Amino acid sequence: MDYIFLIPVALFGLVVGTLSGMFGIGGGTMIVPLLNLVFQVPLLNATSTSLFSIAPTSISGSLRHLRQKTVKVAVALEFGIPGAVASALSASISGYLPDYVILVAALAVIAFSAFRMFREAVKKPLDETGRTSKMRFTNPLTARLVTIGIGAFAGLIAGVVGVGGGFIIVPFGMALLGYTMKEMSAISLLSIAVIALPGIVMHAWLGHIYYLHGLALVAGTVPGASFGVWLIRKVPEKALRFAFGCLLVFSGTLLLINRLAVGI
Repeated sequence: MDYIFLIPVALFGLVVGTLSGMFGIGGGTMIVPLLNLVFQVPLLNATSTSLFSIAPTSISGSLRHLRQKTVKVAVALEFGIPGAVASALSASISGYLPDYVILVAALAVIAFSAFRMFREAVKKPLDETGRTSKMRFTNPLTARLVTIGIGAFAGLIAGVVGVGGGFIIVPFGMALLGYTMKEMSAISLLSIAVIALPGIVMHAWLGHIYYLHGLALVAGTVPGASFGVWLIRKVPEKALRFAFGCLLVFSGTLLLINRLAVGI
């Protein structure tokens, strides 16, 4: 077997990992089209392999955040634990869903998340941190329930689409819970690490993962995520939001092109 294809996969992983570290996403919306379109990995296996690579990526970025003390661990777990349960459940049924259902679900959520990010980017900052939204829920219990709900929804999508759920957690956390982009990036990365693990176990048990492709991706995404976390400190809050919105549009377009190319 010719293993030369692993080199471009790892290099692509380096790029995805850097973006993951910056924006608090798993990178699945970019990984899935690469595996499916370029390397002819079936969509179900591409989503499973994507999820397999996401956990070590997010762990790498989270470790750097923990060293820098830039992540709210308790909040991340409130997103991550319900997300992990939902991810395992959705991963168990993913093999029964038609490809077009996975595509439509992914595109709908990405489009809405991109809209939210651009909307946040044009708002006038409330303070020097660049925060544009206040906490909408003054009751701590209500805020916690909202956090749990966002995490569960992110996990539901993650298990089916093969993403980490960061493109849901980040914009909704900013809009509903009043966090900055940089705060949510750190929180999301740690949440993704928790969310992805049960889905990986379920996909592995079902035999969906292409491990060779996944390990090649991890070889690039792990150092890339750590670099992305370092880089985020250099980028202004507003620019980061616009860049994330553009990345979401690009990722959604890539998914759509991929499915049109191979046939929905």
